Amino acid sequence: MSRLRLLVAAAALAVSVLPVRVPAALAASPTPNPDVQLASLNAQLTADEAKLGDLNDQVEHAQGDVDLINRKLAADQQREVQLGKELSTMGKLEYEQPAFRLTTILQATSLQQLFANVAQARLISNKERNLLNQTRDLRHQDEQAHVQLAARLASVQAARDQAGQVAAQTLSMRNTIQDQVVAAHAAAVTSQAQAVHAPTPPAGPYPNHFSYGFCTYYVATRRYVPWFGNAIDWWPNARSYGYPEGSTPKVGAIMVTRESSIGHVAYVESVSGNTFVVSEMNFTAWNVVDRRTITLGGRVPIVGFIYG
Repeated sequence: MSRLRLLVAAAALAVSVLPVRVPAALAASPTPNPDVQLASLNAQLTADEAKLGDLNDQVEHAQGDVDLINRKLAADQQREVQLGKELSTMGKLEYEQPAFRLTTILQATSLQQLFANVAQARLISNKERNLLNQTRDLRHQDEQAHVQLAARLASVQAARDQAGQVAAQTLSMRNTIQDQVVAAHAAAVTSQAQAVHAPTPPAGPYPNHFSYGFCTYYVATRRYVPWFGNAIDWWPNARSYGYPEGSTPKVGAIMVTRESSIGHVAYVESVSGNTFVVSEMNFTAWNVVDRRTITLGGRVPIVGFIYG
């Protein structure tokens, strides 16, 4: 994540030298009044914020894909080593015993036996070639997949950083004309837009590669989370890392739900019978931590719990 933080820090620096982008509604009017300016910038901020959130989701999903292909490559490399050993063994046998194969053919007592010996020799040779081709194809396919996924991740990261710059410009223009009525709202939106291109605040005692202010980030501050992906991706991704899962809440477990299109995660604080308390972020608002009491079998669409 150090490279990502360098990129977003560079994006923040670039904002100060970018040419001013004037929203279309303001450009169409030679002398817009403050009310028109505020309305236009509010609409622009809403659009910028939505784009920023969507791109952030894409970045986390792409990080999960890259992590999966990296681990698949590692498994394939182990398989390739095993295939190499098998090829070496076959080559050594063919090198050390050519006379045996020739003698067997010459000593065949019938044409049928001769054909059987020749067929056996061809079968071994074909198996050697197939193993070699399998090894090469496996490596080629995985390398191509890795290059494509890494390129996609770099692309969505660049788009996310650019969206952060655009949002920062819009905020700068809005802040010059905002009044006391919209001050509180402007401060919240400013924090969210700047979160992409500012150094990430302390992430707790564990390594945290999730975006600040979201539910995934908060849970990763409470316990170690080595996998990647959006909240809904945590359920299959945790299992692939060997973490046990189940349907019973336990203190310290991660609750995974379908409370949005990309899921939601929370940290289980306490359990009492059929109810339990979770702490979470970005449920009531971005970068806001709250607590909820939930009942099993109730209205919350729970996927399950990840134990540690």
